[in-house]
Amino acid sequence: MKSLYRYFLNAPTTLTLILLTPAAFLFNLWASKTLTASYIASKFPAPYFVAQLSFNPEQLKAWYSSLIELGTFDVYLRTQHIDSLFILSVLMLHGFALVLISRMFAANTKGRKIMVICALISAIAPIADQLENLVSYVMLANPRDFADSLAYIYSSFAAIKFAFFVFAYVTAPVGLIAGLISMIIRSKKTPMISQHA
Repeated sequence: MKSLYRYFLNAPTTLTLILLTPAAFLFNLWASKTLTASYIASKFPAPYFVAQLSFNPEQLKAWYSSLIELGTFDVYLRTQHIDSLFILSVLMLHGFALVLISRMFAANTKGRKIMVICALISAIAPIADQLENLVSYVMLANPRDFADSLAYIYSSFAAIKFAFFVFAYVTAPVGLIAGLISMIIRSKKTPMISQHA
């Protein structure tokens, strides 16, 4: 973790981040659209966030049973595969965007260091999401009779994921505003230094 922290303080280059961030954003848009379309096609009887945060093994088994009866269980399973692409897009977008925002602060300043730490912390969301996905594969291998404990583990990872999604979405605008203020302050200081030189 420390090596990643030291790396992202000054790398990749700001230009590289300017190119990578919108690319990651477009990838995220495509992955999100594809994931949503597949989820709708599966005819899952509840919104994804309701299912993921249900903490209810019997309800999950009932929902999975309804997919089997509808003949869309395979579509739902494919949706889980697509979800992994979405998770990768989130990891890239959160990381690149927050590291890019960190570059609005001067090198070696507290602002830059804090934003790099936030970028690393934001990775908890996609990591928890993928762990949630892995647990779901175990449940889907035996959709009507999986161990009840798996549902609680599944929903716990989902809760962690959503908490750190909120963290990333709050950190980004706050960091952006603080970064703009930092840039304005530095720009005002530069002419003053030139006049005294």
